[in-house]
Amino acid sequence: MSNLVELPQSETKIKIFFFDTDACGVVHNVAYLRLIEIARSELAEKLGWPLKEMERTGLVPVVIRTEIDYKAPARLGDIVHIVSRLCRVERIRFQIEFELRKQEACGQLLASCLQTLACVKIPGGKPAPIPLNWAQAYPWLAAKKRKV
Repeated sequence: MSNLVELPQSETKIKIFFFDTDACGVVHNVAYLRLIEIARSELAEKLGWPLKEMERTGLVPVVIRTEIDYKAPARLGDIVHIVSRLCRVERIRFQIEFELRKQEACGQLLASCLQTLACVKIPGGKPAPIPLNWAQAYPWLAAKKRKV
């Protein structure tokens, strides 16, 4: 756990290319999900769960819910600055929030996103505990037990 970053977040900068845009040079709504996928993969590496480890162990995070609010359009050639934060940890599930901002224009908010992911073992696809003890490393993110 000593190799984990102090704050469970990362920053990613991605340039917008033609394949992300429509004929007017505006980013397609689904292209934001590709940007978020890149940022989420980089965050996982910072949190001690690199892609090669996922491949080796067969324990992978699977997106089970995505909420995204579009605030302003990104355009061809823009640099999008994405801040990704681990914001909730359970035994099998966890949540990450993303803030996508335009690097120029005083960091104008382009979109915000909240994703819920579950850890599964492939190839079977059965739920499995998160392989790292993020709840111990980041106790303020651990989900509170519900009273029945």
